[in-house]
Amino acid sequence: MALKIKNAILHILRNDGPQSAFSEAELDIDSEICEAFITKHVKKLINNPAVRTANFAADSDMYKWLDEYQRGEKFFKETSLVIAEKMDGIMKKYTAIPPCDMLIARVGHNSGEYFAVLLLNYQEVYAHKSQGAENHLKTCVALPFSSGKVEFAALVGLEGAALPLSLTEKAVTIDGNSVLYFSEMFLNCETSLSRKEQAVLIDDITTEFVDEYFKNDPKVSAKIKTAMLEESDDEDGFISMDNVAGRAFEDPDTKVQYISTLRDAGIKEDLPLGERVVKQQFAMHKIKAENGVEIRFPAELAAIEDDLEINTHPDGTVSFLFKNLRIV
Repeated sequence: MALKIKNAILHILRNDGPQSAFSEAELDIDSEICEAFITKHVKKLINNPAVRTANFAADSDMYKWLDEYQRGEKFFKETSLVIAEKMDGIMKKYTAIPPCDMLIARVGHNSGEYFAVLLLNYQEVYAHKSQGAENHLKTCVALPFSSGKVEFAALVGLEGAALPLSLTEKAVTIDGNSVLYFSEMFLNCETSLSRKEQAVLIDDITTEFVDEYFKNDPKVSAKIKTAMLEESDDEDGFISMDNVAGRAFEDPDTKVQYISTLRDAGIKEDLPLGERVVKQQFAMHKIKAENGVEIRFPAELAAIEDDLEINTHPDGTVSFLFKNLRIV
């Protein structure tokens, strides 16, 4: 996957005593250290299935500044400065937001041009200090390791008028309330569920549906998961829930009811979840009994009676018979 850094700058944002430091010079993108650090974190942002898609609000300052930048009315450093100053103002007003470095970069990728904004929260690490014959431990703050996770980041597409946005964030407690300040205060945008969140929601809704209409029959649950996997394999990660229902249910009324239940929960009928997300969420089926016994097996096994026999008894209990196992 080709990724080329075209511009990058780092601003230091403090609300814990020292003054913030807004850089007057861009980073040396020819530096191997700089290039490696930025590339790894931006690639993670592009590939992360937990990233949410979003749309800027009509009155978003961020949208206005990036639109002006895209149209050539503002330079990169000038745009980065107004963005950093806005976050600095939010952080000084709400001191529960931790100090950080703000990394801003313009990158080129196979899929287009992007403007990336990453908040690099400091990590406390331990090091040693030697004084003569005495050795001491000390703490210091550092940026996230290249292998670490950046918890607040946004990636904005720069091609076309829409400026498509994707982001990752977590809530911060401000004045006793859980607040998504990054999307709500800083970006001023409305987010949608990530691919991972959509898959989890489908799984949860399916569990409730099977419990209500099939008395929690593990065969039915496993059959729906198998249908998700087959649909993903056939369509390269693109999921049609109508096709999934058709694979899982022979009864047309049950199919309609399942699709209606998903729709009522806000799940779209066509979803680009991706093969990785589908496999992570639906490849394994888990059963937990009242006595604490847990059984995990590949969902596809439920459709192969030569390998797995599942029997539901009149008293509501279930028995599993695994066949042809080779211990490894």
